[in-house]
Amino acid sequence: MLQMKLYFLLYILWPLLLSTNEPPEKYRAIKGGVVSINPNRPLNWNDFKKVNLIGNRSTINAITQSTCEIDILNIKKRGDHVSLDIEVKINLHKELSQVKNEFFTTRDAQTKQRVLHHENGHYLIAQIIGHRILNAVNNYKFEEKNHRTQLNRIIKENFKDWKRMDEQYDAQATKPYNPEMQARWDRFIASELQSLQQE
Repeated sequence: MLQMKLYFLLYILWPLLLSTNEPPEKYRAIKGGVVSINPNRPLNWNDFKKVNLIGNRSTINAITQSTCEIDILNIKKRGDHVSLDIEVKINLHKELSQVKNEFFTTRDAQTKQRVLHHENGHYLIAQIIGHRILNAVNNYKFEEKNHRTQLNRIIKENFKDWKRMDEQYDAQATKPYNPEMQARWDRFIASELQSLQQE
């Protein structure tokens, strides 16, 4: 059985750009913000640290940890409110993304591929949350003096959803392994990402 333990790492880096400054070249093309992903590809076993035991739990074979950082790139005055341009950074936490040595060395290639596929689902769920945060921020009318509190509220709500989705994903697809539910989650994840990227 796989279990996902979430360690959310949130850094709010306050405005890097002031409205009176010319923004750096890399931000000029951003309209409302961007989600950056590192690595921006499917995970492979080289992305995981091999360990003897994961979280003192002998039943956990692999775990994927992602971080989400939000940078405010710009604050724009819009009449009676402000809008925020943000960068949402989804990163794999390589030190805490682990696979158990015994699992990795004794299981057949098909089982290892199945588990890696499942762990990639956790990484994609993190990306879903990143896009949801960006879309929520783009559709929100922030109060100029209260924008940090309002942004933190959006992030906190989405992090609750992140934890809930990860737990449901594990419970439904791996406790015990359920190929039908894994396929349903695969379809949901792909559809959700496609929809969010078009907003």
